[in-house]
Amino acid sequence: MTYCGSTDTDGDRPVAPATEGPACVCWPEAEHPSHGWLHEEVVAEPRAVGVLRRQMRSWTRSHDLDEELAESIVLIVDEAVSNAVEHACPEWECHIELVAGPRACGGGVAVLVADDGVWQEMTAPGFRGRGVTLIGRLSDRSSIEAGEQGTKVRMCWPVERETTTPVSG
Repeated sequence: MTYCGSTDTDGDRPVAPATEGPACVCWPEAEHPSHGWLHEEVVAEPRAVGVLRRQMRSWTRSHDLDEELAESIVLIVDEAVSNAVEHACPEWECHIELVAGPRACGGGVAVLVADDGVWQEMTAPGFRGRGVTLIGRLSDRSSIEAGEQGTKVRMCWPVERETTTPVSG
């Protein structure tokens, strides 16, 4: 059974919170990556955060994304990866998968951060617990799905490429 957003009709499992805005329905398929895609799978350990952050930053640069958009993508991918490292597998080894590519349904880019761990119920947030809010606000569309196979964070954006040619008037 998969839990998406904040509904758990059985009441027997921690549930992934809903992100703000509509869900991302056009994400890259990890099973069929092609040229220009980023697909990495790493052990969910602290060093994975930096490794995947650098991979994501390099990917956004290679696609000439607008600087603000690129930094938003890097920031919330970093947040999703950090959450997986810290919370998904507290007592066993699990993996994080990062996939980025063109949206399947048209222009833009989509990113998937998945782990094969278990969703952990959030306790009192204090100064923590802002990652889901960041993901919802900085992505055009997003969803968090938590189930028995792990957690998937899907995010997508329209693309605005940086212009390197001066506009004459």
